[in-house]
Amino acid sequence: MGIDGCPAGWLAVALSEDGRSWAADVYEDPDRLWEAHREARLLLIDMPIGLADGREPRACDALARELLKPGRASSIFAAPVREVVGAAGYAEANALQRQVSGRGLSRQSWGLVPKIRRLDELLQRDAEARGRFRESHPELCFAQLFGGPMCHGKKTPEGFAERLAHLRRVCAHADLIVGELLARYTRKALARDDMLDALVLAVTGCLSGGALRQVPAEGDADRTGLRRTISFYKPEERPFAAGGQGSI
Repeated sequence: MGIDGCPAGWLAVALSEDGRSWAADVYEDPDRLWEAHREARLLLIDMPIGLADGREPRACDALARELLKPGRASSIFAAPVREVVGAAGYAEANALQRQVSGRGLSRQSWGLVPKIRRLDELLQRDAEARGRFRESHPELCFAQLFGGPMCHGKKTPEGFAERLAHLRRVCAHADLIVGELLARYTRKALARDDMLDALVLAVTGCLSGGALRQVPAEGDADRTGLRRTISFYKPEERPFAAGGQGSI
């Protein structure tokens, strides 16, 4: 399963391991998503799991940026320190981030905090969910699957077309999934790039057969025990760069 935050909550795209069936729905919160998909073997999610402690930023964020050079490194936002999760507003969060880490908090990172908080609450109380959710990142997955960072920004028409063309090469249902989501949800509820982000995470999990890579390779955890790694899949022989039938 691939999961991406969207304006209406969380988009989840589920692919069967044989690639023959799929489901895609938007959920208001991660608790409802988890209850609906507790049978999923792997849930790759584009949201920080395990937060920064003190002045040391997460190693996984820095390592993922290196893999996305040139061009897409800025798509990896630095995860906030744990103290920020309970802040009531941006000013308080920025002050806490600066006090604990020595660095300020961007507005973009603050915009993710409500979703980070909800996911963190689920993982802190549910050991089964903690073992099944893995942090990933769509731009890193696209780059590792297809031989390098994408050429265009994901919110541009060119970027959408570029990513969908790549997904068609590995997922026979790509156009059907995107078409159904476009018809079922308004753009105020679900942006077009969110669809491709969730789908590439689902494809990554399916193609990997459980053989995911991660940064840092040796693993890392925050002070609550949540692992701080970003997972992806890199084909061993060559990237999926040529046209042809879908792989799943």
